[in-house]
Amino acid sequence: MSLSRFFERNTTLSTPQAMLPTVRRPATVMAALIATLVSVVAGVATAITVYAGGADMVKSLLSDPDVQARLGLSDDLLNAAKDLGGDLFQQVLDQAYNTLSARATVALVLAVLLLVFGALSLGAALWSRILVTLVGVVAIGLQLLVVTDVATSSMKLFGLLIIASTLVAIVLWWLPANGRYAKARKAQA
Repeated sequence: MSLSRFFERNTTLSTPQAMLPTVRRPATVMAALIATLVSVVAGVATAITVYAGGADMVKSLLSDPDVQARLGLSDDLLNAAKDLGGDLFQQVLDQAYNTLSARATVALVLAVLLLVFGALSLGAALWSRILVTLVGVVAIGLQLLVVTDVATSSMKLFGLLIIASTLVAIVLWWLPANGRYAKARKAQA
């Protein structure tokens, strides 16, 4: 192959575009993505904890004296409810589980959205960082409810992890280096 033919085949970029330096992704983008992924994993773990625990998890929660005090219940009152009607007590357990299950489902949906928008944010585009922030704020709000309400210790631990990692991710996504990177990528396109 001749030298001129080699250059013809390997110079597909226009001259001005070929002269632009390659834009390097800042480490802050990857750090933000990692923090987002920690939140995603914790959200999935929370959902698995609730789904795997089932109604038995609710029974164990109601046997905890701290939970009973918080709900204004006592062992005597719970035993009386069981004696009055097992079906009535089971309905209360089912309702409590349905509440926890609904929260777990929302946490799972938010985790999936964070995963998708986090991956889309690798280019640090403004719209994708806005979406990560909005979903992150909703996830934080949900986990504040979980952490301050009746929940197992593992649910509260995962909730705190989601709150912390999502806050870190949001801050990292909005660092100036990411904005400069997005502008440079846009100018190069």
